[in-house]
Amino acid sequence: MTGYVLSKAQWKVTLDGRDLTELLDPLLISLSITEKRSEAADQLDLVLNDAAGTLEIPPDGARLHVSMGWARGSGLPIGLIDKGEFKVDEANFGGPPDVITIRARSADFTDAFRVRRERGFVGRSVKDVLGAIAADNGLSISVDGALGSKTIPALGSGAKSDGALLTALGKRFDAVATIKAGTLIFAPIGSGKTASGKPLPAIAIARRETGKVEYARVARAKYDGVEAVWHNKAGAARQTVQHGHKGEGRAKRIRKVYASEADAKQAAEAEETRMSRRVATMKVPLSYGRPEIYPETPVTLSGFKPEINARTWLVESATHTMDGRGGLSTDLDLEAQR
Repeated sequence: MTGYVLSKAQWKVTLDGRDLTELLDPLLISLSITEKRSEAADQLDLVLNDAAGTLEIPPDGARLHVSMGWARGSGLPIGLIDKGEFKVDEANFGGPPDVITIRARSADFTDAFRVRRERGFVGRSVKDVLGAIAADNGLSISVDGALGSKTIPALGSGAKSDGALLTALGKRFDAVATIKAGTLIFAPIGSGKTASGKPLPAIAIARRETGKVEYARVARAKYDGVEAVWHNKAGAARQTVQHGHKGEGRAKRIRKVYASEADAKQAAEAEETRMSRRVATMKVPLSYGRPEIYPETPVTLSGFKPEINARTWLVESATHTMDGRGGLSTDLDLEAQR
């Protein structure tokens, strides 16, 4: 075909600041980066051919900085996409054939982030709590204004790690609660904004760009709102609060019993938001990788069934995989907001 350029992927990798791309490129078997929307750290899996026995096993804590993208290809975006820095958690050697397998996780999640500590945050705002976590971990912070102003009656008793606190807050308010590029991000799921507050442009994906897809409507009971129970110490009795209940059917009851009315209200509101937000899911493998796509990116689909095309989609997770033959693919997990 005249003018057609065969596609070939490229990558760049540094180890503790040393550029090792030229050394490792001929030895690459596979490189995979998985990015998730919420509190879980991004994960890097790297498999290298060590048949010549020249590679060293990297020590725990070594830092790998990775970029990936297309070197050439008709109709493909050319250039590297920075995928961030990863800290080595596991490194294994096996064979024959001899290979080194490395697993690393986002370097934004420090060791201190996983250490349990006693903290007192009763009656503080979300922004106060997140500000303390960010300060203790050397992070900048991006917090949605409406969520940041909410008061937290309690976060439960006992020592918790900063990671556990972030997870609890994300669940309580049905929010994106994560760390990306040195910034602690806390925003409503589907807000469609970057860490700096700029709108995220939607990514268009046509059926011809995909492999074997899987679409499903989320099966759910027909609940009318949500109710949560709290223990009233003054009256020594349990009481119920509701959110989104229109009197047209049975409300979904949260099993946990909360310590205060405010806690119960926040839990009921978050659960009702989750129920109304996640109405369908879609697994979308892309024939040609798009490493510029990451969680929370809005997506528009075309060429599928009208029901699918009409929905508003968000990226829940993205896995970008490169192989030693110059291939690059992306697998997306999408969820529909309506």
